[in-house]
Parts: sequence; C-alpha cells; structure tokens
Amino acid sequence: MRVCVVGCGAVGSLFAANLAQLDDVEVWAYDVSQAHVDAINANGLRLVGAGEVVGRPRATTDASELPACDFGIVATKAMHTGGAIAATAHAFASGAVATVQNGVGNEEVVAGHVARVIRGTTFPAGKKLPPTSISASTGCPRCRSAISTRSASA
Repeated sequence: MRVCVVGCGAVGSLFAANLAQLDDVEVWAYDVSQAHVDAINANGLRLVGAGEVVGRPRATTDASELPACDFGIVATKAMHTGGAIAATAHAFASGAVATVQNGVGNEEVVAGHVARVIRGTTFPAGKKLPPTSISASTGCPRCRSAISTRSASA
C-alpha cells in the first residue's frame, strides 16, 4: 500500500513516522517547506514521548513527484487545505483521502478535488519540548515548533 501525508508538521509527522514503520506501507510526505523536506529525507522523522519512533518516509516539496497513492492523509492547517489538495489530487485519482484537521469545511474542500473522502479528526496528545532540546543541525524552522516530532538527528 502507498500512503501520502499531505502536510508533515506536528500531526502529519505523527502519521508519517508511524506508518513508515510498517513493512507493507510505502509512505510519502508532501510539504511546502524545503528545509523540512530535506531534514526528513536526510534524517527521517523522530517521535519522542512514551517511546521513540524513527520513520523514514520519502518527502518532497514537488507534488509532481508524488506517485499514485492508495490513501492520503491531509494534515495541513485548514487555511492551506485548498492549495495542498489541488497540488496533490493527481496522486489520489484511484485512492481515498482522509482529513485529520481541526475546523469545519475541510472535507468539502478535499471533495472538490478527489472522489473519495473520509472524515476524520485528531486530538493531539503530547508535550512541547523546550527549544534547547531540539537539534539546530537540521536547519528546519518547522521542527522547532512541532509537538513531539524531531528529525532523527535530534
């Protein structure tokens, strides 16, 4: 199975890193931050908390690089849903897409671009680590504010 996480911030990283642990799932991550994508490709995604998980999805800022996917997870901020799904919809022509976003109306935006939409929500549970515990070696400004997600080098 091939899955693409659209928006790989705090919530998207939780899905991408954990799904990348599965042997029968190929995980792609689409994000607009080149520094974040570079850090993911170089070091993977490291989740810390009750345990530690390092996932290694394939990440890109170029939506045209995305292959056909069986399943999509949209985890962007609500205000970025339209642009993100417009850019990535081709990858889900034969697949289904779930939103895991706060707010209302996201499903309708996604449904304007893909045929099969699954409604979802997420209740993030984690703790924000102090900035001094985050590795500056990745150069990723998004990781500095992510909850419980770090590049593998952190």
